[in-house]
Amino acid sequence: MDDITIPGLSPQESYKYLGVQQALDIKTTEMKGVFREKFLTRLRKVLQSKLNSKAMFNAINIWAIPCIEYSFGVIKWSTSDLQDLDRKARALLTRHGIHHPHASVNRLYIPRHEGGRGLKNLEIVHNNTVSNMRDYLLSKRSPFIQAICQEDENLSPLNLAGQLDPPRSTLEQLSQEWRGKALHGRYPGSLGKSEINKRESLTYLRAGYLFPETEGRMVAIQDQVIPTRSYIENMTGRNIPTDKCRKCLQATESVQHITSSCPILAPTDYTQRHNAMARVYHPAIAKRCGLIRNLKKPFEYHPIGVLENDNFKLYWDTFIHTDRPIKHNRPDIMLFNKKERTVEIVDITIPADDNVYKAYVEKTTKYHDLAFEVKTIYNLKSTAILPLIISTNGLVEKHLVENTVKLKLDVDLISTAQRKVILANVRIVRKFLTSI
Repeated sequence: MDDITIPGLSPQESYKYLGVQQALDIKTTEMKGVFREKFLTRLRKVLQSKLNSKAMFNAINIWAIPCIEYSFGVIKWSTSDLQDLDRKARALLTRHGIHHPHASVNRLYIPRHEGGRGLKNLEIVHNNTVSNMRDYLLSKRSPFIQAICQEDENLSPLNLAGQLDPPRSTLEQLSQEWRGKALHGRYPGSLGKSEINKRESLTYLRAGYLFPETEGRMVAIQDQVIPTRSYIENMTGRNIPTDKCRKCLQATESVQHITSSCPILAPTDYTQRHNAMARVYHPAIAKRCGLIRNLKKPFEYHPIGVLENDNFKLYWDTFIHTDRPIKHNRPDIMLFNKKERTVEIVDITIPADDNVYKAYVEKTTKYHDLAFEVKTIYNLKSTAILPLIISTNGLVEKHLVENTVKLKLDVDLISTAQRKVILANVRIVRKFLTSI
């Protein structure tokens, strides 16, 4: 009818049913090759895009992985097949600079709100899909489906008449292994401490605003797998003349030393990182108090030593003169509220992950004498010492949200400050490792 001809199949061709080539049975080997190539092709296209980190991993999860997930439960995939595909996917991520070859593999598959990068693991996706399909069919009361279930003795991947092997990998197992690693486990260990605000500390991962390459470098720093002299000597076993810092030649060259302890970097790179965070908070305070009209971008803003109007006086990195000599009399920011007769002493610090609590205690005690003297001299009603602390790896100290609120600032400011710290930290490490 209407001169429509149904094309015939040659002896080498087979029918397609629901996208799967079939003859008397499913052509498993051929279909695996088709699905494998389609998955890797889509993955390459995503990795060549200019998406930010979260968008890129989401694109992989919702566009590349479903094209092979479609076959789960229909075609038999062995565990070794799926692990091989996961390895090839990680190799592509490494080739594009998104995943460091020595960084935690488990962390790639942990959800972002738990500190991972949110990539779906094919083995886990396969096990969940097969389990869900199996539960769905076994729950049906249709005599036809029940008859099929009784006959399926390892004929399909669902094995409806038998039992499935227990899954070898789950997200819980991956998470436990990640936390149990000697090097890789230090960051999640610090993340779980009581003095850390876990939710705010993971804002950069949940928001995913970093470039994938930048996020990959930051994760490598957190996993402590960057090629410092200490790592090269102790982890790779290579013989090198010395493991001392190439800058100061004093302490062992570790990640912690590079990012927070090198005396050569303190007056330059560490100060720039500190000021990058300060340039987020200082203009926000000045704008709230009516001391400036328009907010500039943080990298364009240059704080002025003293800003003053009828109600407020804002100091930036200025010596505060008192009646008796005080050792620590130069806080980062000091805000006088003339109307309410109060003072807020704000000091910013970016310590190593292990020193967050110590830094908070030091800052609160460091300016105690200054707060007492200022209160006495100016007959103030109250003084407050408000440390603002984000670690080198972006961990947010638990009082930072509270202190930001006390300054009557938007809590979203913490995310901006964290971003500046992370970018500065990556820049410090990259610059250090490329130096002679």
